[in-house]
Amino acid sequence: MFAIGKYNVLKVKNLENGGCYLDAKSQSIYLPKKDTPKNISIGDDLEVFIYNDSKDSLKATTRKPYATIGEFAVLKVKDVTTFGVFLDWGIDKDLFVPQKYIKKPLKAGTKVPVYLILDYEKKGIIGTCFFKQYVKKEIDVEILKVNQQVDLLFFKETSSGFKVIINNTYFGLVYKNEIFEKIDIGDRKKGYIKKIREDNLIDAALQKQGFIPASRDVKKIILKALKDNKGFLPLTDKTSPDKIKTFFNISKKMFKKIIGGLYKEKIISIEADGIRLV
Repeated sequence: MFAIGKYNVLKVKNLENGGCYLDAKSQSIYLPKKDTPKNISIGDDLEVFIYNDSKDSLKATTRKPYATIGEFAVLKVKDVTTFGVFLDWGIDKDLFVPQKYIKKPLKAGTKVPVYLILDYEKKGIIGTCFFKQYVKKEIDVEILKVNQQVDLLFFKETSSGFKVIINNTYFGLVYKNEIFEKIDIGDRKKGYIKKIREDNLIDAALQKQGFIPASRDVKKIILKALKDNKGFLPLTDKTSPDKIKTFFNISKKMFKKIIGGLYKEKIISIEADGIRLV
C-alpha cells in the first residue's frame, strides 16, 4: 500500500537508465534518474514522496516538497490561468489550485497560504485557499498549555500582528509589539503559547512567557555574546532600544532586567561605556 501526497517507503523493483521503478504492489512507480541515489540495488528500500505526474500517472521523488497532504503552507504563485493558479511546490511539479478554491485574484510572484487536499477523484493533489474548515476550533487544554513550545507558520499580517497556524492545527496571533526580528509571510518558526482565550483563540509569542523562563534564555545569550567579544559589550541602560534589538532581538526593558540581575550576582561590572565580565 502507498499514499499519494505522503512519504512512502518502497522497494526498488527494477533499474532503468539510471532511474528505477518502485514496487507499490498494485503498480510500479517511476523514480527519475536525478532523484535516484547512486549505488542503489534491486530490493533496497527508499523513502519517497509520491505525487500525480498527470491525471492517470504517478511519480516519485526523493526531494522534499514544501508541504504534503493535510498540511498548511505559504507558496509562491508561478502561473495564473483562467481555470486556476500553479504554485511553486519545491519539486518538479507545481501545485495546482483550482479557480473555485481561490478567494481573490492572485498575481504571479505573490505568496498565498493554502491547505493541501486530494481532488474529488482522490487521484491528485491540489491546494485550497479556503482552509478554515481544516483548523480545529475547540482547543484541548490538556494537550496545549501556556509556555508550551509549538511550531508557527506565519501566513497573514494584520494591523495588530501576524496570524499563524499553530502545530498545523490551530489559528493563533503573534502581536507586533512582541516581535523583535524580521518576519516574512511564509516563515516557519518555533514559538510558545502565550494565552488560550475563552473564545478559543490563541495568543502566541516567539519568546517564553513570564520573566523567569524568558530571562534564563536571554541571560545565556548575553553571557555568550560577552565571551565572544572578549568579555565586553558597548551597551548600557542609555543604549537605544533599536540597537539592543539588533544585538539580541529583545526589548530594552528585558535587557535592563537581565543586566541588573547579572550585576547583583557579580557576574558583570557596569562601566560608563558598556558591560564587562568580572
